[in-house]
Amino acid sequence: MSSSGAFQYALKLLAYRSRSVAELKVKLSRKGFTEDEADAALQRLVGLGYIDDPALSEALARQARENRRFGKKGAMAFLLKRGIPPGLAASALTGYDESEGAKEVARKKLRGMKHVGPEAMRRRLYGALARRGYSADTIKKVFSSIIKEEDEL
Repeated sequence: MSSSGAFQYALKLLAYRSRSVAELKVKLSRKGFTEDEADAALQRLVGLGYIDDPALSEALARQARENRRFGKKGAMAFLLKRGIPPGLAASALTGYDESEGAKEVARKKLRGMKHVGPEAMRRRLYGALARRGYSADTIKKVFSSIIKEEDEL
């Protein structure tokens, strides 16, 4: 194997979707490339602008908030799983507003729980929001906002 082979394989992987340096390093090592070959290929890709972890972290943070509707902790886990370094992930999530996403998830979950009692509904809704990484404070705010909405109806 060679560094040009590692470069070609990394390019092939990047053709499917953007990847972090860490993700590509793991893929290249699994494919059998040495650490030196992988590092040389990754440095070349970074130099050419094909790998950009800061831009990827911003895009993934936006995807976590808008498409996947994760809370801040869930979004952090998502970014870390994709190989974004912790410091870069934390800066990408600065100013992350999870309240609208939590309300949307709660409304969607509530539509399927019309037949459930109020205590079971609260428990299930809390669990669903917590699993997506929403903080306890955000969940409490969502509960009070939903109660206000129901009182207005």
